[in-house]
Parts: sequence; structure tokens; C-alpha cells
Amino acid sequence: MKKFLVTLFVAALAVTGAFAQGKVGEALAQADAEIAKAAEQFPKGTWIDSKWDALWVFGVNNTITLKDAKTGEVIYNFTPSTRKNFKIDVSENGLVISFRCEDTKRTYKFTKPVTLDTSITMDIDYDLEPNHYTVNMPFKN
Repeated sequence: MKKFLVTLFVAALAVTGAFAQGKVGEALAQADAEIAKAAEQFPKGTWIDSKWDALWVFGVNNTITLKDAKTGEVIYNFTPSTRKNFKIDVSENGLVISFRCEDTKRTYKFTKPVTLDTSITMDIDYDLEPNHYTVNMPFKN
């Protein structure tokens, strides 16, 4: 009888654990879905880095293009094949897109604050220099 009760108790614990794991899995899946939804809502348009006369264009499907502000010439297309560690996240600072590009030897982070301000903050770390570049870019269109 003791073996039966112990077996029944262990089975009850296993079922409870499986149920709890299922709920945790559901919560994690819902969090991932919310982040993906936020990513779809990352602002589309063009922002100006006036220090470098550069236009940063964010398009559908997370396309990012760097253009010369004076000529409109494409300087670089950040495509899925040229980006590593592409992440879209929600932080206390706002919606954040970050990635690494081996071609440019830089790590990029773009933050859209949770405010009515239309500007985006860009942070760049360059492998060949210890300086960290940060700029607040106003919205162009």
C-alpha cells in the first residue's frame, strides 16, 4: 500500500510539474509574440544624422538603408545576410533594434523612446576605435 501511495504522490507531482511547465511555456510564447508585434510597429521612415550628412531609412520587414543625405546615394544596405545578432526588444527606454555588421566592423543600436517625440537615438560602437558614437536623429519623413 505504501508503494502505491508513493507512486500516486510522485505521479501527482509529475502532472503538477508538467502543468506548471506548460503555463510557463505559454507565458514565454506570449512574451515572444508581443515582442514580435512591437517589432512590426517599429517606426518606418527616414531619420537624419546631421553630423555625418547621413539618412537612415527604416522600411518594412526591418530593412535598414544608410544613404548620403545630399545625393541620396545608398552607402550601405543592412540586409539579413549582413546583420548578425539582430534583435528587437522592448526596454524601459523604448523600442530597441540592435545588430552587428561585420562588413562595417560596427555594432548598432537604435532606440525609439516611448514619448511623442519622433526622434530616434542611434548608438554605434566601432571595433577599430574605442569611442562610442551616440546621436539623437530627428525624423525627416
